[in-house]
Amino acid sequence: MTEKHVEPRPGDGLAGQRVIVTGATGFIGQRLIDALLTLGCDVTVLLRTRHGAAALEQAGAKTLLCPLHPGPTLTQALGGTAALFHLAYDFRASGAENLAAFDALIKAAEEGSCKRIVHLSSAVVYDSWPNGPINERSPITPEGTQSYRGAKIAMEQRLLRGKCDAAILQPTIVYGPGSALWTNAPLAMMHRGGVILPDPPGQCPAVHVDDVVQVALHAASSPQTGVDRYLISGPDTLGWKAFFEGYARLAGCGEVRIDSAANPTPPPPPNNNTPAGPSLSGQISAHLRRLVGRRRVEAAADWVRSVQARLTKPHPVMPDMAGRRLFAGRPEVSTQYAQNQIGYVPRVYFAEWIENMQEQSKP
Repeated sequence: MTEKHVEPRPGDGLAGQRVIVTGATGFIGQRLIDALLTLGCDVTVLLRTRHGAAALEQAGAKTLLCPLHPGPTLTQALGGTAALFHLAYDFRASGAENLAAFDALIKAAEEGSCKRIVHLSSAVVYDSWPNGPINERSPITPEGTQSYRGAKIAMEQRLLRGKCDAAILQPTIVYGPGSALWTNAPLAMMHRGGVILPDPPGQCPAVHVDDVVQVALHAASSPQTGVDRYLISGPDTLGWKAFFEGYARLAGCGEVRIDSAANPTPPPPPNNNTPAGPSLSGQISAHLRRLVGRRRVEAAADWVRSVQARLTKPHPVMPDMAGRRLFAGRPEVSTQYAQNQIGYVPRVYFAEWIENMQEQSKP
């Protein structure tokens, strides 16, 4: 009898290996932890506080309270690991603060002889985002590290100068269960009445969280050496109108309106006087999250939004200017390099995912 050929799963080479994860309490991190534990990895999560530690430990991961500051504790934690998955980014801190934590982590990884770093960056680092064709050779112009984009660019440059093999993942619009920005917020918009999009609406290069996890596993177990960038997007070409209409179907309510009133104005020139620190609301949010945990704060915010939706007459939401520029953009993102180099195969189609979520929500 001929033995049946079984295709290896993404990350099979990591089975039994020790890996480190930052940002494990985020929605991508949670899915990654599940996948790593399913593979049989020895998973250690670095946490700034104990919030979320119990759930991670119950799932089978080890947790280590280890702020990302230079020192022997961080170096010892990363010693001899097969892979460091760095997903953490604190949106309530400045870009410069995030960059300082990143520098401490990468220095410890180099000193601890970590074999490979998988770093979560973003497609926003490219000058042509969100308009025009984008691939890994497209221009990237550095900017001040006070911004999210500037910090992500600086992190990529640090890895390119570093001593460790590294895979820099650059996902586009990441949606899926737990995504505050691209699943929870669109659903909340629909419950408030819907959304107003520019005329004409642009293209939405969406990618499901499970495809991001898949490529992270591919990158961690790849035989490729050195440092490389990989753009990550989904298998389908999706417009923002179809994206929000999908959430309207899932919510069972909400209007997707096309109106030239939502057309964006040209972006202003760069302002080097932009404050480097987080806003007052960001500082308050950060303090609350340290006190009671991220999930409780986000649950409270969801409750407040639901109360507001019940108390106000439903009407479509006009996005802010940054959102309007994004929703009018027409990016053309190529994932061919990731497919060729590390075997990435985008699998999750947005419309099919919406249909599956609808089926699951039926009583």
